[in-house]
Amino acid sequence: MRLIPAFLSALLATLMLTPLVRVGARAAGVLARPSSDRWHHLPTALLGGIAICAGVSLGVAVSGIERSGPLLPLTLSPAGRIMAGIFAAGLIMFLAGAADDVFKLRPTSKLVFQGFAGSVLISFGVVYPLTPWAWANAVFTLFWFVALTNALNLLDNMDGVAAGIAALGALCFAGVFALEGAWPPAALAMAVAGAGIGFLPFNFRRASIFMGDSGSLFLGALLAGLGAACAGSTSIGGISYLLVPICILAIPIFDTTLVVFTRTLAGLSIFQGGLDHTTHRLVSLGLREPQVAAVLYVLAGVGGVIGLLMAQAAGGLGLGLAGVYLVALVALGFYLSRLHTYTLDEARASGRLLVLLSNVLSRGRALEVLLDLVVFAVAYYGAFLLRFDTVLPPAQTALFERTVAVAVAGKLMAFGLFGVYRGFWHQSSIPDLHRLVKATVVGALLTAAPVMLFFQGGEVSPAVFVIDGMLVVLLAAGARASFRWLDLVRISLDHAGSRTLIYGAGRTGELVLRELQGNPELGLKPIGFLDDDPGKAGCLVHGVPVLGTGRDLPQVAAQQRVQKLVIGTKKLDAQRMHSAHLLSRGTGVELLQMELDLRAVEVTERRRVESSVG
Repeated sequence: MRLIPAFLSALLATLMLTPLVRVGARAAGVLARPSSDRWHHLPTALLGGIAICAGVSLGVAVSGIERSGPLLPLTLSPAGRIMAGIFAAGLIMFLAGAADDVFKLRPTSKLVFQGFAGSVLISFGVVYPLTPWAWANAVFTLFWFVALTNALNLLDNMDGVAAGIAALGALCFAGVFALEGAWPPAALAMAVAGAGIGFLPFNFRRASIFMGDSGSLFLGALLAGLGAACAGSTSIGGISYLLVPICILAIPIFDTTLVVFTRTLAGLSIFQGGLDHTTHRLVSLGLREPQVAAVLYVLAGVGGVIGLLMAQAAGGLGLGLAGVYLVALVALGFYLSRLHTYTLDEARASGRLLVLLSNVLSRGRALEVLLDLVVFAVAYYGAFLLRFDTVLPPAQTALFERTVAVAVAGKLMAFGLFGVYRGFWHQSSIPDLHRLVKATVVGALLTAAPVMLFFQGGEVSPAVFVIDGMLVVLLAAGARASFRWLDLVRISLDHAGSRTLIYGAGRTGELVLRELQGNPELGLKPIGFLDDDPGKAGCLVHGVPVLGTGRDLPQVAAQQRVQKLVIGTKKLDAQRMHSAHLLSRGTGVELLQMELDLRAVEVTERRRVESSVG
């Protein structure tokens, strides 16, 4: 099979056809018009899926159809049948999407088309082999197809995101099928990648055309079919066959899970438009649209590489990395869920109580516990992998499966007993770390004791529990530190507020920095410190640099466009305070002072008043 010709023909066809489709869509008035629940601000042409579908079709035609018999009657090889089934399901969804772009189908109508296309896919023998029972596999495959098709459709909400993610996923699937020697689905995947990349120049920042449902449903159906076929690869053993397509399609799955979870709690429809997707939350973090696309590309690429590792002989290493990747995504989802709070006006009347529940959960401990459950399981499996050099003997695999619940329960109990969940993640400190370490040690003992007592036979390695404890500390502390790190990223990306220097890089100055960063209502954006100790120049205080001494204020103010100077030290005498005042006035910088003081509360007057009233 010709993979490169399939890619190039799809790429060039999409590049040439997209401008023509754009002209036709504008002439026909098939436009996506701005609305309150959409991200774009100008009427934009739809039907970009026509160019994408044409490009993929040409790529499939160029690659050829692998037969196992004569041309007539057409007898396809098993791999050729897989490619034909996936492409047929994709064409059905393309037609449904085009009808929706032009006539606006109801969600239930699109769901009917998805069910029909999924049934066609299954009839060609493309089935996700999750269980030993054929009927259960067929049901799961249908669910997988509908879920992934909608996932890419939901992800198509910001310029360049869906097309780029689809292209990356298709490239990774092509690599998996090439490793298996399944050339027809590999060629189809390369055609999908070529069409996605060919559409990007017209769909990236300030897109002139959208792919519409004709494109997003078409690409989603093809990726869902490729994922199901990938899971059916015979040489991928164990749990890898389930996780390979999930890792490759991690970003659409992540976005859909986040939206479905938060909207369901808020009593909102998952099919309506909204500005609560992963892309919009990343913009709330402070990223610009191209940066959002780049971040999601990187995350998708990491998932794809992990999927490729699991598809090779390095499956044990791939599984361990997949666990760490899962922890990172859950932590990111937990953080992003806090960046959008649904209001009562957004919800249906019947869902207002759920809005309150959603807001409570976003601040509560349920998601923290959920993330730690993932951490405990991943750390325990990672301990087995490291102990046995990433290749687990069958006996150790069975031991892990029998005891992972014990390990998770023991650590969860220890974390609860030591009050790990009493602190706030975004304010984690050294005492919190000490508490976490002590809880981990006790949790390791609560794991080791029952496992050593009830799973004898020489197959239990004590080193596993030591490594497990170390990994729990690293992953759990890392997850908590990620919240503080993401807070700092958001602060550094936030361009609002007056550019402010802090005079004094000592302990008081550090407290001033924390207050300015944690209280955006003050309207002050700290960009650096001044300190009269020349030795501190160039040092960082919580990521904020010391830019010079007090005498350097005129130069620093001019270079950094400083608007305000906050005194963050108690060590300035009257003369130096006067000098700072003169320097700030001479440079047009407003001088402020934040004081931290402790005073005794006088209660005598209050008691006298209370006694007179009595």
